[in-house]
Amino acid sequence: MKWLKFKAVYHEGKWKSPFFIQIDSHGKIQKTSEKDVDAKVPVEEKDSYLLPGIPNAHSHSFQYVMSGLSERVLPGREKDDFWFWREQMYQLANDIRVDELLAVSTQLYMNMLEQGYTSVAEFHYLHHELTGKSHQRPTQIAEVIMEAAQTAGIHLTLVPVYYNQAAPNVPIKPQQRRFHFKAADLYLSFIEDTVAIVKASYPDVTVGYGVHSLRAAPLDDIKTILGTPWTRGPAHFHASEQTEDVRTFVAAYGVRPVDWLCDNIPLSSRHNLVHATHISEQESDKLVKSGATVVLCPSTEANLGDGIFPILDYQKKGGSWSIGSDSQVNLNPFREMAMPELTQRLLDRKRNVFCQDGQPDSGNLLYDRVLKSGRLSVGLEAGSFQKGMLLEGLLLDPYHDRLLERPLDTLLSVLIYANDSNMIQGVYSKGALRVSEGRHKGRANNQKPYSKALQRLMQGLNGIESDSESTAEAALT
Repeated sequence: MKWLKFKAVYHEGKWKSPFFIQIDSHGKIQKTSEKDVDAKVPVEEKDSYLLPGIPNAHSHSFQYVMSGLSERVLPGREKDDFWFWREQMYQLANDIRVDELLAVSTQLYMNMLEQGYTSVAEFHYLHHELTGKSHQRPTQIAEVIMEAAQTAGIHLTLVPVYYNQAAPNVPIKPQQRRFHFKAADLYLSFIEDTVAIVKASYPDVTVGYGVHSLRAAPLDDIKTILGTPWTRGPAHFHASEQTEDVRTFVAAYGVRPVDWLCDNIPLSSRHNLVHATHISEQESDKLVKSGATVVLCPSTEANLGDGIFPILDYQKKGGSWSIGSDSQVNLNPFREMAMPELTQRLLDRKRNVFCQDGQPDSGNLLYDRVLKSGRLSVGLEAGSFQKGMLLEGLLLDPYHDRLLERPLDTLLSVLIYANDSNMIQGVYSKGALRVSEGRHKGRANNQKPYSKALQRLMQGLNGIESDSESTAEAALT
């Protein structure tokens, strides 16, 4: 048992200085105090600021391999878009082996911790063998993700999702074979098996559920899966990411996808719509009323040319939104927080556009929103630094050029709008100091298997063409 004393801590929406946190030998919080504490218990002084760790509400870990490798125009593909990028992603998905996925996911999760994410929702659809057949133990790849998170020391919310069709009323494509479940009941059996594995071997993992997207499952299956809380964790699904998603859904069913969703699923705070880029004003109003969360991945959405989520009105109406790293082109959570506000500034040619009455500070508003909604998205209880929680948080260097002598109430805006990754000295996660002097303590142990995995995987990504169809229309129909 010991006390940790910090220069200042961001707690319950305010900076408090000094601040004491008492933890036991497992890193579980026993008490907090803003006053001097009993000297009978050892006090360890931390010459740092502390703020709560950030939830990452949407991740595809295997895509870490290809981040930055699709930024060239290939001959015959001058009209590059999301669907061409997806071909390269499919190529990787159908090449990566189990041992390679372990090394890549471990490396990614350590990097996330270094950047300030202390929990992650892994949107998991890489279920089967390279041939598309189920593993002898169906949960084998899910267990690899759990093992990677355990090694890195990040809190994992594993969200295995259902993938049944290529598009509305269109059978699965060969390149989607590792994702495919033939029926909803097989998927739900998989969820039961995953929960059993978690109880037996990975008790810190939260298990969620969901469908890959509204395009990837029949409507009756979507109702079955999203209409019932199959686990204690959250429900996640892609929705209206591309204009083609909306067009093909309307063509097949005569209604916009999020309209249909809101009218047919009892949406609640446990539901998370990833992207929801192309929604109408009516759909936005319905989402706000439902209490569901939109998971924005601004760097990925910009990189893939998805479009711009209509966040300003959604934000003003009190809509819940969180952030995710998605395809891993950017792992800096503070930049993800800033992008929705900065994009809206460009559109409106105004500044601090999210600020409303009673919320004058843009940085505080963004951080508080991402923390509150993000914890909801990953299925964690609300709040931070509460008794009984394992300590998790970011240690900030008070002597960094951009933090030195700044008033405490400006620090979050500095972090978000003038971020430098060197501001983070250390990171507590799951009760332990995982990152020290800006570097994860286990990084060296994973470097060899990670390098070995990349050596082989790069051969497939270095200019070798995919045999998949090469138009958006063909990809969807």
